[in-house]
Amino acid sequence: MTDNAQVAIFIDYDNIEISVADVLGKNTDVDWSEILETATRIGRIALRRAYADWAIYPDRQRELLGRGIELVHVSSKRGKNAADIRIVMDALDMIHRGTSVSHIMLISGDGDFTELVHRLRADGKTVIGMGVSGTSAEYLVNACDEFIYYDKLVAPPAQAKAPKQVKPVKNGKEEPTPQPLASFDISEARQLLRKVLQSEEDEWVLAAGLKQIMLRFSPSFNERNYNFKSFKEFLAAQTDIVEVRLNENQQIEVRLAEESEQVVSQVPDALLDRYLQILASQKIRMTPNEFRPAVIFKFHEFLKGNSDLTLTQLKDRVQAHFEANAPHVKMQYITEAAHQLFHTYCFNFDQEDSNYDADVRLWDKKVSLGADINRATELLDTCDRGLLQKLGKALGSPDKVNKEVAARLLYGSLRGQGMLEHVADLIGEIKEQKEKK
Repeated sequence: MTDNAQVAIFIDYDNIEISVADVLGKNTDVDWSEILETATRIGRIALRRAYADWAIYPDRQRELLGRGIELVHVSSKRGKNAADIRIVMDALDMIHRGTSVSHIMLISGDGDFTELVHRLRADGKTVIGMGVSGTSAEYLVNACDEFIYYDKLVAPPAQAKAPKQVKPVKNGKEEPTPQPLASFDISEARQLLRKVLQSEEDEWVLAAGLKQIMLRFSPSFNERNYNFKSFKEFLAAQTDIVEVRLNENQQIEVRLAEESEQVVSQVPDALLDRYLQILASQKIRMTPNEFRPAVIFKFHEFLKGNSDLTLTQLKDRVQAHFEANAPHVKMQYITEAAHQLFHTYCFNFDQEDSNYDADVRLWDKKVSLGADINRATELLDTCDRGLLQKLGKALGSPDKVNKEVAARLLYGSLRGQGMLEHVADLIGEIKEQKEKK
């Protein structure tokens, strides 16, 4: 709890109600006690308001009123964004009137609130967002000082079902189809931890301050996303990365550990970190996630038969597609996939200099698929071989690439023997190509 912190809670009721039903199940009720307890840990709750057309939710009013939540009625006849507009008006009115409120807790994953968050932060307010993974807009998540995924607070991942995605069908209409939940691979958090500690001038850093710095780098970081009950427990599980001690004031301090080759080779997470560092040294950005193949397939779909796109335009089209149809796929994954494809020579660029000004960068020239790439799977395999080849070269031989860790790197997780065999086949093809040279 922050000393003297005053918290105002604004609840976009329709958004949280619908998102919870989509992800956790149609008959799942929102756990308001968990939400209010989370707010209490931030500071004293000075205001709590929920916005909706309450004529639609007559049976929900008693519980909310019983928890001291003020119900603000907004008629649905005014349009689907009427409640959003009222929340924005009330939040801005509150800060303009002058208030002791220091923290705003926004219960919504709706990206339409992004500009409001920017304004509140510009006025000196700390904004904590809360929404459901897979349904919360990434630009809202990144705009907040901190973003908490509600479903990670109340339900283990195995109980959650997939959010719905709109997918076109043969008759031209669109219907919802299930999609995977947002990925929370521990390697992403480990890379963030390493990055922050490497950026600190002091060797030992207070754990409390360390988490705040990590949140500034990534507002959605929360140890609960990775099934740790506390930040202390998260740090204790990363002994290959950090050393932890108590200082003379009995405060937890952390510093980067010296990683031995033996530790790296024996700990899968440490080995995955090493692979990511090797690629990063070659300007290849990568966050392991299970959406990567689908993203690369979409690059193929938009580029096949279209010779008028630049790589920048291609990336923007892929981003627009996922933003509209699968918002749980982070824009970061798409940008990284574009760089992976670029650095593994999957594209050919227009070589006619007369078509461009002298200062036009390569990504702004027209692009086409490599000569031997006809299918989406061939594009993915070409990229994957290129990445594995770079790892093999850095390690001294493709045979030194750990297949299980490589599967996590390329596909977000290891799912069965078939995936291992595929990685082995790719490594075998790399060795054959090397022998032919």
